[in-house]
Amino acid sequence: MNTVRNQARRTLIGLAAAAVAIPLAVGAAPVAGAATSDATVTMLQGMASEEKLAHDVYTTLAETYSGSIFARIASSEAQHKSALLGVMSVRGIADPNAGLPVGDFASAKWENLYDSLVAKGEVSLKAAGGVGVTIEKLDISDLDLALAMKPASDITRVLQNLRSGSTRHLTSFQRVVSGYTR
Repeated sequence: MNTVRNQARRTLIGLAAAAVAIPLAVGAAPVAGAATSDATVTMLQGMASEEKLAHDVYTTLAETYSGSIFARIASSEAQHKSALLGVMSVRGIADPNAGLPVGDFASAKWENLYDSLVAKGEVSLKAAGGVGVTIEKLDISDLDLALAMKPASDITRVLQNLRSGSTRHLTSFQRVVSGYTR
């Protein structure tokens, strides 16, 4: 009994240490006295919505095309959104889509885009790959615009990492479009 309790205590201590270490490792430590501009708040909330869009579209398409890259990349998009939410949380910025299920968004803009992209992707695997290309190109373009704003260093680090991930995702979806399905 005592070993079980000790193991549980060690697990809790490890989880607590990870909860502190992970945000610091990705650069989400608070910037003392840093004010967050309205433009930065809008940009971060938009990027979080865009990452949810990618996650939700890929999650839905993974149900149609089992064994495809969609489930794997949807999981990556969830990590992207989590990284954004980390820097948003440090600044007290709310997630506009908090608690909303797959396919539901606080904004009609994102919800309509989700519906449109899923409809296009359900036509065929090649079309679904094309949807992935569209999403990742949009994401890369928006990340470039966000980086051009020269945000705080912790935000910049997260955005650069997201851009690298989106570039890899784009390559994967381009392969699907060209017929490579492995």
